[in-house]
Amino acid sequence: MDRTSKTKVEQGRVAIHWLGQGGFTLKSHGGDLIYIDPYLSDSANADGTSPRMVDIPIKPKDVRLNYLFLTHDHADHTDPHSAPVIAQMNPDATVICPPSSCHHLTKLGVPSMQLKTAMPGQTLAFPNFTVHVVAAQHSEDSVGFVFDFSHGDTGVNGPIVYLVGDSAYYDGLASAVADYGPDVLLVPINGQWGNMSVEEAVKLTLEIEPREVVPMHYGMFESNTADPDDFVGLLASALAKKTEIDITPVVMKHNTCHVFCSTEAAQGRQARKHARAERARQARLGHEHKDGVRGHLPSNGPGPGRARLG
Repeated sequence: MDRTSKTKVEQGRVAIHWLGQGGFTLKSHGGDLIYIDPYLSDSANADGTSPRMVDIPIKPKDVRLNYLFLTHDHADHTDPHSAPVIAQMNPDATVICPPSSCHHLTKLGVPSMQLKTAMPGQTLAFPNFTVHVVAAQHSEDSVGFVFDFSHGDTGVNGPIVYLVGDSAYYDGLASAVADYGPDVLLVPINGQWGNMSVEEAVKLTLEIEPREVVPMHYGMFESNTADPDDFVGLLASALAKKTEIDITPVVMKHNTCHVFCSTEAAQGRQARKHARAERARQARLGHEHKDGVRGHLPSNGPGPGRARLG
């Protein structure tokens, strides 16, 4: 079991556990255990050039979850040594991923009834949360996910977590999630192989204005990493010139858990932002994309091969 599974999460909070690279576990008051892009093997090191720099936090066969979300079909995100085993050990769990990952997992033996396709523009409703699928500019059909844990009948705003997934920076990325009002932003900073740089990650953070930002996608492979202190320092310099914005960077250690509380954050300017997001959410009801209708997808160029690390 991972640490999040035993964490008691109070209303209005979300527990965020960093598995390393782009992988996280989320748990809200609803109790669902959500895994995103778990890289729990050394599969990317098949040729001996990409060994892990950190220990595997949990063996795939020991994972117990309700939902598995995958952002794209690269080995460090749709891990061929992790995802099929996790699906097999959790036959009642749903695996949500873009078409290329669905196709790959089907070939690896994951039953099609366990798979649910995620495409930009979709809104996926689950019993205890809602997920908005956002386009990412990385490989052919890469996506990001906005997890909305709001409970309409309780009056508690959020928490709302936006995991960018792997993506280069592009104009329109922030506006694509503006109506959702993310409290927490999980953003890549490695700056190579199709991901935004530290500078671009700071730019996106300032545009989205989350309450907290967690830099990620570093520290797993020596050839593809960055220093989170550079991100924190550059963000601090930018915020010093924008005193009206309050954003807290949270640098997580591998295999650790952080709890965000939206009710503590939703005050002043942040409360007004939440109010705008709630009005936009109400306006969307009744005409959201729930059938996999593809929204605007930025041009990604030729998609890299599966084995490539994003």
